Amino acid sequence: MKLSEFLIAHAEEILQEWDAFAASVPHEGKPLSQKALRDHAGEILRVIALDLQRPQDAAQQEAKSKGEGEHTPAKSPAETHADFRMLSGFDIESMITEYRALRASVLKLWGRQDAAGPDQVEEMTRFNEAIDQAIAESVSRYTRQTKKSTDLFIGILGHDIRNPLGTIVTSAEILARSPQTPQKVVTTIINSAVRINGLIEQVVDFTRAQANGAMSIDRVPGDLHDHLLKIIHETQARNPAQVIEVRKRGDFLGSWDESRMGQLLSNLLGNATRYGDPARAVTVEMWSEAAEVSLSVHNFGPAIREEDFSRIFEPLARGTGMENAGARREPAGLGLGLYICREIVRAHGGTLTVKSTEELGTTFTVRLPRFAAGEAPVGSQGGLRGN
Repeated sequence: MKLSEFLIAHAEEILQEWDAFAASVPHEGKPLSQKALRDHAGEILRVIALDLQRPQDAAQQEAKSKGEGEHTPAKSPAETHADFRMLSGFDIESMITEYRALRASVLKLWGRQDAAGPDQVEEMTRFNEAIDQAIAESVSRYTRQTKKSTDLFIGILGHDIRNPLGTIVTSAEILARSPQTPQKVVTTIINSAVRINGLIEQVVDFTRAQANGAMSIDRVPGDLHDHLLKIIHETQARNPAQVIEVRKRGDFLGSWDESRMGQLLSNLLGNATRYGDPARAVTVEMWSEAAEVSLSVHNFGPAIREEDFSRIFEPLARGTGMENAGARREPAGLGLGLYICREIVRAHGGTLTVKSTEELGTTFTVRLPRFAAGEAPVGSQGGLRGN
């Protein structure tokens, strides 16, 4: 009996094993009925059986082995299966495991048949290729649907939370104009709203970076120093008791995503004021060379442990020393700030490093090329020029 014939003749037996295995897979959804457990497994099995019956040349075989087989415009059963499993709370690893169990079940049951013929090896190879194609379709669909969900989440977070937050800030600014309103109370409201908005931005950026694999940037010609000076003034206004010193040498014309660079400096300054010694100044230094510019943010205070140097740039992670230092100031946040800083710098083709000792304090240093790879200097195009 050919494998394609076996799949059709023994479909119910194969699907019963599918049901039993699917029921054993842990997932976050509700317990599933037999119909839900099986969902489109029968259709997937029929598609594989029909595929085995069709002639196949070497090019088609190679494409299918890579999960790049021919795909009809309509949604395949494997893609529909991915939709159902996603809605049922299965993660992508659990879904792939189902296919592995299906493969093992079919080959085990078919291997027991005395009628397995001389073409058994070729049929097994084609069956494995068909399973791999189904996996590729399911994974691709699951990934696309996950990205859609991510985009929806970002939209909701950006719209439904930012709007009322903007109303809070506007209302607080109106209150600030009244001589009867205690200014300390108004300042606290505005600072808290700004902090909440910063957390929202971090979550949105983290989610986008995870979904897209990289931080998106939009470079425009400009003077980086002038833009970052505005961020320093805004930070100083929100932290009137903290001394922030600025040192500059060189020129800072180039091509940058100014919004992202402002976010970068704001995060680094937020770390410095949060974890540093409030009685000593935070220093922002900027210097330049022909092809790159650099900036650093320095503060005194408890040192970051050397073993934490790399992990503090990872999402949702903070160094032990930083957590302890933050306990005496405001809450430490989500642990996304330095990760986002690193991704912004990477997207600009630069580097972000840290040095920290008890004696010399903590310094985060950013080095950035003035222009993207292959981008002509703006001065050569008749645009901005240095003095």
